Formats: sequence, C-alpha cells, structure tokens
Amino acid sequence: MRISGRLIGLRALEVVLGGLFFYVGLQKVLHSYEFAEAVLAYQLLPESLVGVVAAGLPWLEIVAGLCLVAGLKRRSCLLLLAGLVVAFLVVILITMARGLSIDCGCGLFFQRQVGLGAVLEDAVLLGWAAGLYRWEFLRSEKGGPGSIAQAAP
Repeated sequence: MRISGRLIGLRALEVVLGGLFFYVGLQKVLHSYEFAEAVLAYQLLPESLVGVVAAGLPWLEIVAGLCLVAGLKRRSCLLLLAGLVVAFLVVILITMARGLSIDCGCGLFFQRQVGLGAVLEDAVLLGWAAGLYRWEFLRSEKGGPGSIAQAAP
C-alpha cells in the first residue's frame, strides 16, 4: 500500500492541531488558578460554575488533543475541537460587545487581551479543524486508508 504525500501532510496537520490543544489544555491545568480567574473575568457564568468549567475544560482539550495526535476517533475529536472553538468565539465576541478589557485566557504562548487577535486566532483554528474534518469525512466516504467504509465486508 502506497501512502501519498498529501495523506502524510494532512495527517501532520491533525497532529499539530491536536498538539496545540494538548499544550493549551496542559497550560490551563498547570496554571489552574490563573485560568479560573480568566473564566471569572468574562462574567458569563455564576461563580458556582466557574470552578467546574475551569477544572473540566482543560482536560477536555487535553484528551481531545491527545486522541487526535494518536489518530483515535479523529472525526469525533475534530468535531469536538471545532465546537470548543465556536464556543470560545461566541464568548469572545460577547465579551467584546460588552466592552470588557480582559485577558482572553486562551493559554497559547502569551497573554492577550480579548479582541481582534483572539477572534482571528480562533477563526484560523476553526477553519483548520473544519477543513480536516471535511477531509476525514470525504476519505471515509471514499473508503480510503483507515476509513470505516474500507473495513465493511
């Protein structure tokens, strides 16, 4: 069986995306107090739910990222990560509309205020996840390598 360069490139994009979410989730776990403060600063949740979100969300990112890197349930992971990014986008846009000037709490490489930069970053991540999901979906429909359709009798 010959593996194409395109297949390797697209799989590499999945691994990098999964690695990014793993890294971001890990940073939030390692700096849980700061992340909880960031969640609280959005003023969108009752204080009783801030701890639950701050404790659970990073682990969701870590597990989904690791599974994507490992190639397990890739379409499910991509769908979950895209859903998380959509939720982040909505929260950031609501925060911008309310005029709050807070740290986004994104966890990527450096701290940044809620604003156009965070929106653009999330838009890129959403496009990336959606594009990879489409590729995985089309590949499974065609019965490509590693697809469900290929295993059918």
